[in-house]
Amino acid sequence: MEVNILFDFLLALGIGAIIGLEREIQQQHEKEKDFAGIRTFILISILGFLSAFISIRLFDSIITFIIAFAVFALFISTAYVILALKKGKFGTTTEIAAFIAFLLSAAVAFDITNNMKLVAVGVAVIVASLLVLKRKLHKFAGGIKIVEVYAAIKMAVISIIILPLLPNYNYTLLEIPIVDKIVGLFPKIIPIVEQLDVFNPFKIWLMVVFITGLSFIGYILIKSIGMNKGIKLTSILGALVSSTAVTVSLSDKSKGKKVYTPFVIGIVLASSIMFVRVLIEIIVVNPSLFHLALIPIGGMAITGLLVSFLFSKFMKQEKDERIDLKSPFAIGPGIKFGLFFAFILVISKLLFILFGNSGIFIAALVSGLADVDAITLTLASLAAGGTVSAVVAVLGITIAVASNTVVKAGIAMVMADKRVGKWVAIIFALILAVGLGVLLFL
Repeated sequence: MEVNILFDFLLALGIGAIIGLEREIQQQHEKEKDFAGIRTFILISILGFLSAFISIRLFDSIITFIIAFAVFALFISTAYVILALKKGKFGTTTEIAAFIAFLLSAAVAFDITNNMKLVAVGVAVIVASLLVLKRKLHKFAGGIKIVEVYAAIKMAVISIIILPLLPNYNYTLLEIPIVDKIVGLFPKIIPIVEQLDVFNPFKIWLMVVFITGLSFIGYILIKSIGMNKGIKLTSILGALVSSTAVTVSLSDKSKGKKVYTPFVIGIVLASSIMFVRVLIEIIVVNPSLFHLALIPIGGMAITGLLVSFLFSKFMKQEKDERIDLKSPFAIGPGIKFGLFFAFILVISKLLFILFGNSGIFIAALVSGLADVDAITLTLASLAAGGTVSAVVAVLGITIAVASNTVVKAGIAMVMADKRVGKWVAIIFALILAVGLGVLLFL
């Protein structure tokens, strides 16, 4: 028992120390003294822990803790007012961090199981991380347009409110109003349409949220580091949003430039990250496909990254170039992707019914010309439901990414500097040869 109490006490000290250490370093960096550093935060954590411990162990009542917290809150508030009037600065970061340290340490003492302790430690780490990332967060916020903020809020609200309300049921086209009447005019196709039970509103919108979230991560990262941090880095992060957009942007900017190799590397890196993105989507939707998909798609990703690395050895001085990316937060693109995903689901199932595996490959080839996400999610879902085999799904996804890669090679050859277009075409041909070649082993 005593050992557990000692452990909890040390854990509370650690919470105060990790938050206080960041505050201490921040004060030294800014050369401005605040009311609390590492020692004060440790003392605050001790106070929070002892307040809760005494409340439950000696008095068996939470009233004691409430009184202690009220006194602590009064002290912090008074200190804030005095410092604000004295220095003319009204930031509350340190004060709020002090309240959090007090409450987290108290939570450790109140905890009967270990769940609250884990939560307390996790929150402390998150708080310290947010404090450390102050400048980056401010820089990121400064780079976000108000229109993007509104769009992000709308997208979040729609995702959070609408998603739980959508039915998680596979509808056939005959169960969709109006469509059933149209199909009824052609009795011969009814048996086929009855098999198209792939329209699941919940799963379709869930995939929209997933893809938007994946793009959101890339957009956040690229906004955080800045759009002008070198072609290689911005291409990698930009590919999480759209590898095609990166290809178009770099192709356009390569015209008239003496140094062309950075643009080649940027385009190849973006496509290589697209392959990685596809693997992530497979892991999320149907993890059982991953080991098969890793052979061709992973092979293409590794080839692209390796060629980019070797190519960079001969690269002249790199100049910063801004890559133009659209915000992934907008509702319109999300709805369009949802409709496109639903369309690909129906078409893929229809072609499979009519032509078997060949139909899947046709759908993958055509869909890949425009987008790889929709067909990847579609085939992974169909394989998970047993409609198609794992091998067929992976073959289809590989065909789709190959088709999309050919499109990007065409974009580079048409839009970019001739040297860029030539090298991108050669490298993409090598990547496709590797990917399609290893399909023989499936």
